[in-house]
Amino acid sequence: MLLSQGQPSAVSHAPLTSARALLLCPEDLTLQDRNLTKILDFLGIPWQALTVGELLGVSLRDYDAPPFCILGSASYLAQVLGDSPNSGDWPADLLRGATSVFLYGFQNTAPCNQLLRFLSGDADAAIRHLSRPKAVASIAGDKTEMCGPMSGMQVLFEPAEGDLAFSVTRGNGTLESIIKAEAGECFLSVTQGGARVYLSGASTITDISSLQADYFDVKKHFCGAVPTVMYLKWAFRGICWNSLETSGCVIIDDPPLTPRYGFLCYRKVLELMDQHNFTTTIAFIPWNWARTNPHAVKIFRERPDRFSLCVHGSDHMGNEFGTRSTAQLNRSVKTARQRMDLLRQETSLEHARVMVFPRGAFSPEAGRALKLSGFVAAANTEVAPTDKGENKTTVADLWSMAIMKYGAFPILTRRYPTHGVENFAFDGLLGKPCLIVGHHEAFKNQGHDLVEFIDKLNSLKWKLRWRSLGDLVRQSFVSKEEPDGTTLIQMFAHQLVIENQSAEPRRFAFLKEEADPDFVKAVIVNQSPVDFGVSRRFLRWNVTLPPGGTAEVSIAYFEAPDLVTPAEGIAYNIKTHTRRYLSELRDNYISQNSLLSAGAALVKGLLK
Repeated sequence: MLLSQGQPSAVSHAPLTSARALLLCPEDLTLQDRNLTKILDFLGIPWQALTVGELLGVSLRDYDAPPFCILGSASYLAQVLGDSPNSGDWPADLLRGATSVFLYGFQNTAPCNQLLRFLSGDADAAIRHLSRPKAVASIAGDKTEMCGPMSGMQVLFEPAEGDLAFSVTRGNGTLESIIKAEAGECFLSVTQGGARVYLSGASTITDISSLQADYFDVKKHFCGAVPTVMYLKWAFRGICWNSLETSGCVIIDDPPLTPRYGFLCYRKVLELMDQHNFTTTIAFIPWNWARTNPHAVKIFRERPDRFSLCVHGSDHMGNEFGTRSTAQLNRSVKTARQRMDLLRQETSLEHARVMVFPRGAFSPEAGRALKLSGFVAAANTEVAPTDKGENKTTVADLWSMAIMKYGAFPILTRRYPTHGVENFAFDGLLGKPCLIVGHHEAFKNQGHDLVEFIDKLNSLKWKLRWRSLGDLVRQSFVSKEEPDGTTLIQMFAHQLVIENQSAEPRRFAFLKEEADPDFVKAVIVNQSPVDFGVSRRFLRWNVTLPPGGTAEVSIAYFEAPDLVTPAEGIAYNIKTHTRRYLSELRDNYISQNSLLSAGAALVKGLLK
């Protein structure tokens, strides 16, 4: 028998454990079985692996077992069926007692076609290959409890080799289409053996342990990711990791606090935010701290519900956070912090201690330097370190609330609108925040394209709440209910705000991944230190809140020791000033003129 995160072994007859997911598989798990267990572990769903014989031996006799769902390879089940011509009613008996069943790994073979016909009740049902290289998936609009923000969408995706569709035209009358393509049903459900059975035509299940150097594109992994995540998040919604809502924010990189910068006019952007309901955080370059305009500052003071600030590098030079030198990183971080403190003193504007890396470049060491200097998170478009840093980012990291591989410092991932609304919707299905990245060009033509995209996001079937980036980070956690009634909270950033929304006192158990426990000065809840422990790279502590009570949680660190590095020379300072002023010349003047823009693009191309 296999338990969650176990290793393959011979399956023995034993009573069911408390696992809610029963993985129907041969004694040696297949590659796709293993991929599924990785997603189960990622979502915090306890699982147990059984052969058909094992499941037949326990599912009908162990009436004290908790509710369970069966997940299994259709090819394996079809093979067992083929090896048992006198099977009688055991296929239905196999499913009876399960809350629901999820079958994957169909093949276009006679045994799998026979299984499809048995399950659907359609003697003419058939398995077909999806058209390649592109296909259009239509997602049901009336099953929001399963499809979530992807409900009603049409997605142009790239089927993997072997991805299948089911042609079912008639049957027992219980068929429900969830995802459909021209070739047939990609994901559907039928009733058999008293259980609801969900069939996925994916040839593979996405391996979330695979390394990823670029953003996750659901269009390239559609069949292998979407049906599986939809089913698991729905079937185990009471026990898997969940987020309470989806927080959203638009992050605009680079603009100083002047009334207009390039195509961005703060007053007009405020009007757009009020009309279309979104928030904007300016990723502010600390080098510009003394170059502010009182009229722009006034807008931020008057409307903190719409406008906010975070930190964008220090000098905004290309590799200032891509270096692997701890001393240079510490200097950049502390310089950025000092400049932002001066900005606050000058303008009374607060800012989120969230870093946006210049040009997305960061090293594996950058997160630790930020953490030990008081930053709580980063928000970034690039998902892997610069070329000189080892990439440890996996698909699982990109499915998570934040990447935690680099110093256990949270890097929240951002997307451009060009990634497509389907990628934002899939992020929402996973529980990730909705972070849109742009520059001043996003407001060209009165921001038409941007607000049109935001209107699409606002129309999706999800609980989307627009926040400042700082508030969004403080809401970046997932939770699950433990059998004893405790709410388990996994936090990612170093600050969190949580409320007990129940009518009874509730106990909360907190987890926070930590790579530097010796640098943790204190865990503070509502301004008071609490006892905490360290186990398996996680800080752990407990809090009990009264009905309606709120916990403001923060983690304080001892600062990293100062490492002496030579001050930047005059050549560097001249280069920094030149780059900043040339960037503003480009954004304020060249970008406003189509002829100049075309000429600049031509010159840039020739220089390359």
